[in-house]
Amino acid sequence: MKVLLVNPPVYDFALYDFWLKPYGLLRIASALRNQGMDFDFFDFLDRGHNFYENLKLKTDTYGRGKFYSDEVKKPEVLSFMRRKFKRYGIPLSVFLEEIKGNSYDYVLIATGMTYWYIGVKEIIEVTERLLPEAKIVVGGVAATLMPVFYQKLGADIVVRGDDWDVLTGSGLEIDPSNELPLYDVYTKLNYAVIRITEGCPLRCLYCASSILKPGFRVSDVEQVADLVEQLYNKRAIRDFVFYDDALLYGIDEGLLKFFKELEERKLIGKVRFHTPNALHVRKIDEDTARFLKKMGFETIYLGVETINPLLLKQVGEKLSFSDLEVALMNLKMAGFEGSQITAYILLGLPGQDFEEVEESIRVLSKYGINVSLSEFSPIPGTPVGDQAINSLNLKDPLLTNNSVFPTLLYGFERVNYLKNLKINLSRT
Repeated sequence: MKVLLVNPPVYDFALYDFWLKPYGLLRIASALRNQGMDFDFFDFLDRGHNFYENLKLKTDTYGRGKFYSDEVKKPEVLSFMRRKFKRYGIPLSVFLEEIKGNSYDYVLIATGMTYWYIGVKEIIEVTERLLPEAKIVVGGVAATLMPVFYQKLGADIVVRGDDWDVLTGSGLEIDPSNELPLYDVYTKLNYAVIRITEGCPLRCLYCASSILKPGFRVSDVEQVADLVEQLYNKRAIRDFVFYDDALLYGIDEGLLKFFKELEERKLIGKVRFHTPNALHVRKIDEDTARFLKKMGFETIYLGVETINPLLLKQVGEKLSFSDLEVALMNLKMAGFEGSQITAYILLGLPGQDFEEVEESIRVLSKYGINVSLSEFSPIPGTPVGDQAINSLNLKDPLLTNNSVFPTLLYGFERVNYLKNLKINLSRT
């Protein structure tokens, strides 16, 4: 038996390698290797691929950078958008050359955002045309949230979350839910993503974390520390990126224990950590802030969403503005520079007025930190997401794109005004 794992290209208005790695697919690769199964791996978003060698696309200090892209025709449903639509990732011809002459029993395709389905569709169609004997298995975030949609798209099997029992009797009986990501599939690697917890104890009404991972648990941090040590020693990886949704919860058995494991391996001071999924503001007291600094956190991302207390209460009530002020004070007292701290503000959350977003940008910019506009995308299966999808009749997932939905609410000019305001205030 031979298996092909594919992380598909992305069709979108914008995409940047903000530490993007197909974490779930890398765990599947690990499970296949541990069972001695033959497999190939192709990541269309691999900026370390040989295809990139002669491209002049810069990589920043922390391993992030631009993807190769080609402008493509916008789907009719997005024709009203005044932005270029692109295909991000390695050209299909490179992929076809690499798999030429091979046969596969299964093709496993990862899914990410629900509105990225065009890239998945591209790989399904290629598989049906060139590898007609292969069973198509689709899993990941979007497949979990919209299983029927992907069945109609052409998947033979759709894996929802960690429900690997759907593969029972197929011959491909794996369970990667306890595996670590396998980075040997990459020739060149600038950073690695890790996770020491799964799920989130909070239940914000716009978030799908509880659907994707219904419970909250701490992983075997000793094994994760072994992986960090291996990647640092063998591949000189210095930047490690947490994909945890609630990194500061269960901290005694999680992050603190992980720190001690790294300390025993003499890695503290040699590796750096990043938190693109955002930390919970209320958890950052003086001790935690000092600990984060000591451990080697280089960038701190905070989930602020909005400074409107009424809206925060409606969708989750996970912080107050005073909580944020305390957290920022603690982080700066611990030695973090404002340039290392970023606050995420939601843009386009249903019930969020345009003026409120503007005020959030102006207020937070005064604290000497970075402000990032997190453009809202309605997620199927969440209370806020379903309400927005139904009220605006967003039948095509493309209309839930985070570049599209705020435009539907505020209009193109107002969205651009807010983006420019954020940029201009960050320079003052």
